[in-house]
Amino acid sequence: MERILQWIATLEEKYGNQDKTLSNDLNIIKEQFQNHEDFILTLNKDENQVDDILSQVNQLLTATDIHLQTQEENEIKEQIRILNEKWRLLRSKSLDRQSILHKTIMKLQTDQMESFAIWLSQIEERISTNLEAMEDSIPGIDRQYQQLVQLQDELIVQQEISQSLENFIIAVDDSPSVDQEYDSTEIENKLFDCSKRWEYICNFVQQHWAQLQEVKTQFEDFELNREKLDQWLTQKEDEIRKTNTKETDKVHFIQQTESEIDDIRPVIHLLDNSLNLLSKYFDPVSSNKFKILNEQRNNFEQRLTQLIDDLQQCSLQLKQSNENSDDSINKNRQISMKSDFDLSAKKHIEWIDNIERILNEELQLEEQEDIIRNVKITYILYDDDHFKEFIQTGNNITKQLKDANEDSIEHELVLKTLENRWQELQEQILKCEQDIEQSKFSNDLSEYVTRF
Repeated sequence: MERILQWIATLEEKYGNQDKTLSNDLNIIKEQFQNHEDFILTLNKDENQVDDILSQVNQLLTATDIHLQTQEENEIKEQIRILNEKWRLLRSKSLDRQSILHKTIMKLQTDQMESFAIWLSQIEERISTNLEAMEDSIPGIDRQYQQLVQLQDELIVQQEISQSLENFIIAVDDSPSVDQEYDSTEIENKLFDCSKRWEYICNFVQQHWAQLQEVKTQFEDFELNREKLDQWLTQKEDEIRKTNTKETDKVHFIQQTESEIDDIRPVIHLLDNSLNLLSKYFDPVSSNKFKILNEQRNNFEQRLTQLIDDLQQCSLQLKQSNENSDDSINKNRQISMKSDFDLSAKKHIEWIDNIERILNEELQLEEQEDIIRNVKITYILYDDDHFKEFIQTGNNITKQLKDANEDSIEHELVLKTLENRWQELQEQILKCEQDIEQSKFSNDLSEYVTRF
């Protein structure tokens, strides 16, 4: 009995040493809750010891073969009374504290969960209003970038709360007097909803960060190449308008400009590449910004075509003014222009060959759609005025060759082949689009039949 009473005294001391202060700090309450749960488990585990001792004492008191003195019997009964009283009081106080901790930890956790859900709603609204639609200017992208930095800082702050909710303790108090604000199923559903929304926001920040970087880079590259093209074309347009230039200077200017054209054409292709990448984020049909950039690119192509025509006219004027001395030079220039045009036409045909090869490959439906979209954008960029101007240049060369009694059959054949192949590519693109729509319709129909 003395050993059990000492053991209960030890438990009373442990209970008395517990921090009874109810803090608003959830981490502190969680620690208090866990420590007290361990204490309750100890009481439940050792309760059998108390029952065994009481059973043994009762057997001692009721045994017929053991005769106790009245004083001894009274002392044993007194110890039993003290043991029962201490044990009852210790369990009562422990259960009362357990109930208080239950209510406190659930209140703090549910408040944290509700506060976190409100914060998630606010962030989702900010994303929908300020970040979901990509800005179409560098200042706008920088503004979104700063908003994304701020949002990322907030995510770091909220990370601790998210982790705390992952370790949510669902404490169920079976006392009839306790009014549970949420049942366990409702709490689990709310926690799952918060988890999915948190995951969406984190993924959005990560993905949008990369998208902003790509769009800003393409805008900057487009502007850099636009300025380069504009400066070069403006300089050449000003020089070719000068009428008091010496004939020797004109010859040098024409030769130098024709040489530089080969270096300028790739810059236009860089503009095309930027437009192609930007088309992933902006609709080429409805986006005003994309239309402006496309118009700028088209304008450069038109100015370059006009510059080439002006160079040809300038060369023709030089030929007419110096027909005898410059006949050989003009003839070589015509051959060079014909060769350059034929080479460029063959490159166009090679490009068409590559596109047709890709279109004829057996690909998944989504891959086909992506390829058709990119090919169609590139086709549109080259179509209409640009291709017509290129063909017109070829016709001008044909006329010049015939006027000079030069053989134009090979040149005309290349020109006719290019026109036919270009028309065939347009028809194939339309056919691929129709095939994709038919495949999508068949898939949808098959899915519908399978479902119903």
